[in-house]
Amino acid sequence: MQSPVIDEEALKKSEANLRTIFDNTDTAYILFDAGLHIVSFNAMAQKYSEEQNKKSLVVNKFVKDYFSDERWPFIEQTLKKVADGENANYELNFTDADGVTKWFDVRWLNVKNNDNKNWGFILANKDITEAKTMALERERITADLIQHNSHLEQFTYIVSHNLRAPVANIMGLTDILKDSDDLDAESKHEVVERLSQSVKNIDTVIKDLNSILQARRPVNEKKETVHFKELCDDIVKNTYHTIIKEHAQLNCDFDEVESLFTIRSYLYSIFYNLVSNSIKYKQTYVDPVITITSRKLKDKVELRFKDNCKGIDLEKNGTQLFGLYKRFDTTAEGKGMGLFMVKTQVEALGGTIKINSKLGEGTEFIIQLGLRPIAPAL
Repeated sequence: MQSPVIDEEALKKSEANLRTIFDNTDTAYILFDAGLHIVSFNAMAQKYSEEQNKKSLVVNKFVKDYFSDERWPFIEQTLKKVADGENANYELNFTDADGVTKWFDVRWLNVKNNDNKNWGFILANKDITEAKTMALERERITADLIQHNSHLEQFTYIVSHNLRAPVANIMGLTDILKDSDDLDAESKHEVVERLSQSVKNIDTVIKDLNSILQARRPVNEKKETVHFKELCDDIVKNTYHTIIKEHAQLNCDFDEVESLFTIRSYLYSIFYNLVSNSIKYKQTYVDPVITITSRKLKDKVELRFKDNCKGIDLEKNGTQLFGLYKRFDTTAEGKGMGLFMVKTQVEALGGTIKINSKLGEGTEFIIQLGLRPIAPAL
């Protein structure tokens, strides 16, 4: 039987065409053998490696050299799953030198030989920044709409209750004054006093509304590096007499995360309100102890405010805890603005707040605020 004639020129042309396609696709590809050494890669893969890892891809080099020690166990686990026939697909983000966050879709594929056994792996990495940014923007808009709807409900409540009541009083008292011919001087004075109090109540509500609107305005204040220890020192100075009077103790541990790039005035207000609340609602005959700690999460900093105060019945009051003018303990002075403002300002900084509490066992507030994401290699 005559051997088939191989057209070497055609074969070279075909390989060149495949290489052209391989190098001009919008996805980065790296081929590894079963021993996890680089066999081949395209131009996009080289570009991503140099941008994100500051390393050039080299044929025959061990793949572990392109991952950090912290990241490698995850990659090993992923490769084992892929070798066993499972799919591996996840997203990564990377912040470039200009501070722009880019998103990538990462896939690991199993390469089999003619005996259907694992021969190696293909790593595919595609830039999905545009699609991801649009998706995140849709999520943000949806969350904003839900939040704005909640805010409108709160403002409706304020107008219908906290403003309507004093306005009705003023109207009624004004009618009494119009027909005041039969009123003696003492009765007139009482009516005027009540009229004055109603006006003051309206003024208080308007000031509260202005504070809320200020807290919810677009965050245009200059951001800066805020050191948590300095913030606590300022709060101690500004509440010194209260702390001494109530024998309060403030313990701070910021060894894990010392600072945050954020708006100082907002963060100060959050710290101040939570510390003040703990002191205000202390247990009788128990000196208040407040512990504030920081913790580094993947792309967030977590702040925990834990105290030994009276605690809150979350089953009874949990859903209204951060509501405006909501008070659950009338033994101390207040009007239910503190926690409402804390939540408002935490959300204005793009964060979240949760609470753990039991009556008689103290309270812990858990705040998470975003950090600039750092991309793991590959």
